[in-house]
Amino acid sequence: MPRQRRWQPNKRLVYERERRGWSQDDAAQQANKVADRLGQPDLLFTAAQFGRWERGESRPRPPLRRVVCELYHASAEALGLLDQGDTTANRRTAIKAITVVGGLGALSGRRLLLDAADAAVAASRKRTHVDPMRLEELDQDVERFALDCLALSHAELFPQVWDDWQQVEQLLDARQNLKDRAHLTLLGGQLTYFLARLSFNLGDYVAARRHAVLAWQYAEDVGQPVLCASVRTLQGTIAYYAGQPQRSLNLLRAAEPYDTSYTGARIAANTARAHAALHDRRSAERALAAMERQLVDVPVQPGDTPYTPATAMSALASTLVRLGEGEAAEEYARQAVALHNVPDVSDTLFEDRGNATLNLAGSLVVRRQPEPVEAARLGTQAIAVPDQQRTETVRTRATELAQLLDRRWPTTPAVKDFAERLREYKLPAPAA
Repeated sequence: MPRQRRWQPNKRLVYERERRGWSQDDAAQQANKVADRLGQPDLLFTAAQFGRWERGESRPRPPLRRVVCELYHASAEALGLLDQGDTTANRRTAIKAITVVGGLGALSGRRLLLDAADAAVAASRKRTHVDPMRLEELDQDVERFALDCLALSHAELFPQVWDDWQQVEQLLDARQNLKDRAHLTLLGGQLTYFLARLSFNLGDYVAARRHAVLAWQYAEDVGQPVLCASVRTLQGTIAYYAGQPQRSLNLLRAAEPYDTSYTGARIAANTARAHAALHDRRSAERALAAMERQLVDVPVQPGDTPYTPATAMSALASTLVRLGEGEAAEEYARQAVALHNVPDVSDTLFEDRGNATLNLAGSLVVRRQPEPVEAARLGTQAIAVPDQQRTETVRTRATELAQLLDRRWPTTPAVKDFAERLREYKLPAPAA
């Protein structure tokens, strides 16, 4: 008669093994190494054992269990390796009983002491030393990602950021000294911010919002101003492009306590944009004036990109288009386009350059003497980029331009051609 299974399949053991990329044979080999390190070379682990434990056909006995806990840097309870009678709640009950009786008792007391001692050993071994060189490499990656967001395909960049974030999370699962843990938490926030930003520009609003929520948890833990402001500003951007200008405004107000010389101009510009979408001209103009006062020339930092004169000119044009000031918007838009096409930046800033071109096109539509053909030509130019340079912000603004043109000039050949090309503008997907 086949042996009856006593437990449910242990999904946590499967998860811990698979997230390390191990087969059951790999796990057994690693467990044998851990046993040797713990001074128990007589213990033997096999792939078949790990298979039985993962299927719930058996559980490791205490000496083996201790090695498995060390292998996966987790407690026996967290790994689902304890019998029902060994749960934390029952241990608390046992401690109460011992206190009432005034002694440990014979067998149960010794078992409790042994379990408590094993738990102390397992807890102490959760603490891991973080290689300073690894932290330096992660810092360098984050600095590179801040620059690469301006020049590389977001679909190509996403898996690189994702890989680093997984490494940081794995380190945070263990224990470190406070200095290393704060450093890892900052890295986790910076990497998750980039995951949110890249997800948004690849058109996945759900993923972007989820990453941004997690990024804020990291950011709030460390309180680093640039990261905190960048996350809140990004959340405001996601809300704005989702058609929620009031929510965008609320999130931008939440960024203001973390305002720095690096982030202040962007917060003000995005605030102006949200006010314009809400048809609040006076507030939009005040925010634009605040943006111009806060412009600085600083290097790129991990977080939002710096707000340069080119970015500011483009923001002024975008907001003025929404306010119906076509002539003023055109002047700023032409300056922005020119600044985005100087030799030093012509091969980078593909997203900002596309948006600047679309702002110029929009200004030509809303001015007193519209130029729909030239606006459609500029729109076509903005979206005629390699697939890997396509982004959500450009797609959304091009759609807004197409809607403006279609209201008055739906049969104009250039307008029809632009609309047709826009339908073929598909966002790339991250590499596996």
